[in-house]
Amino acid sequence: MEGAFTEKDSYAKHFVPKDYLEMYYSFHPKKEDENALLVFCLKTLHKAFHVGGLKGDTLIDIGSGPTIYQFLSACESFREIIATDYTDQNREEMQRWLRKEPEAFDWSPVVKYVCELEGDRQRWVEKEEKVRRTIKQVLKCDVTQANPLAPLRVPPADCVLS
Repeated sequence: MEGAFTEKDSYAKHFVPKDYLEMYYSFHPKKEDENALLVFCLKTLHKAFHVGGLKGDTLIDIGSGPTIYQFLSACESFREIIATDYTDQNREEMQRWLRKEPEAFDWSPVVKYVCELEGDRQRWVEKEEKVRRTIKQVLKCDVTQANPLAPLRVPPADCVLS
C-alpha cells in the first residue's frame, strides 16, 4: 500500500489535524531554528500583506488545512477571507478555533509572533478576534475537480492563496 496515503480518500480517512498542528505549528518564539519554515512563512506573509501592500475585498485560501497562520497578516488587508479544505476534520478543527472551543489548537504563540512583526505584540487578542471576524466561510474544496468548490459559487477573489 505504498503511496496510498496521498490518495484523497485515504488522506480524508487517516489525517489527524491535531497531530499535524502539534508537529508543525507548536511555536516556540525563542527557538526560531525549530520553527524555521513557519517563521519563514509568517515573515513572507507579513511582507506581502503589510510591506507589499497586497490588499482587496476577498481572499480565498485553497487547501487551508486546519491552520489559520496564513490569515494573521491577511486579515488586516482583506474584508473577507474564505477558507477551504478537502477534509471534514481539517475544516472542523478550524471551526473549533473560530468558535473558541477549549479543545481547539492554541495559536496564541504564533499570533503573538505576527503581532511582534507588526510592531505590537500586546494586541494579540485583538488580532485573534479580527481573524475570526474576517473568516466569513469555511468551505469544502476538492482540487482534483474542474471546479474545486462545486456546487458552490463564490465571488471573484482579489487574492488566492494555496
